[in-house]
Amino acid sequence: MPKDGRTRNWTFIVYPESAPEKWRKMIDEMYIQWIESPLHECEMDPDNESEKKSHWHVLLLFEGKKSYSQVKEITDKINATTPQICKSAKGGYLRV
Repeated sequence: MPKDGRTRNWTFIVYPESAPEKWRKMIDEMYIQWIESPLHECEMDPDNESEKKSHWHVLLLFEGKKSYSQVKEITDKINATTPQICKSAKGGYLRV
């Protein structure tokens, strides 16, 4: 974790049943670069006994560093999970 807790790349999960209908537009209107995974459906929990809820992984890419509380304001607006620091968004294959 960065010394001051601030970083440029943050990730979180959005669940279709709890996100506002226009959650993507809400992020777009904040002029933030972002990436959304395909909808993850029929995924199993680590114990392989139950299915996880359908969800998207989202990565926010800021030009400058943002604190946890700044990003939490965004995730709260769209009813997403707690934001997590993404250590690297570089490379040929991005896994979120």
